[in-house]
Amino acid sequence: MKPYTVNAAPIVKAALPGTDEFIRQIVKRAGGALWNNGSYQMRDVRNRPGQISNHAKGLAVDFSYRKMTNKGLADGRKMVLPFLRQLIINADVLEIELVIDYFKNRSWRCDRGTWIKGKWVGGDWLHVEISVAMANDKNRVKQAFSTVFGDNPDSC
Repeated sequence: MKPYTVNAAPIVKAALPGTDEFIRQIVKRAGGALWNNGSYQMRDVRNRPGQISNHAKGLAVDFSYRKMTNKGLADGRKMVLPFLRQLIINADVLEIELVIDYFKNRSWRCDRGTWIKGKWVGGDWLHVEISVAMANDKNRVKQAFSTVFGDNPDSC
């Protein structure tokens, strides 16, 4: 298993190109069931003043499956579950280090390779963190998604 490295990553001053590409790939490949509910933002962890969020490191994205006027699908959660399984199965290739599933109150991390129960209130989104290398290289992201999903990443 790979080590979890996000905590050691530096704070950045702007969104990272690989993270932006990762968002684009996820949104397209989830068939409209997921949308970017929040990525780069300089802030603390919610309800933990003084503890910087991994969003401020440019490595974290919240993907919602909530149906809104111009985002998401009516059965977003149902559609996302098989896609989420594929992401976890291919986490090494996609360099996914952490997924928090707020609805199920669980998290998966690369250094343990399994889901464990969390202490979150709940929600209609997935929090996903990727490696620093992936976040800084949009071509690396495209190649990883092409490897996993077997098609041209530029077609998305």
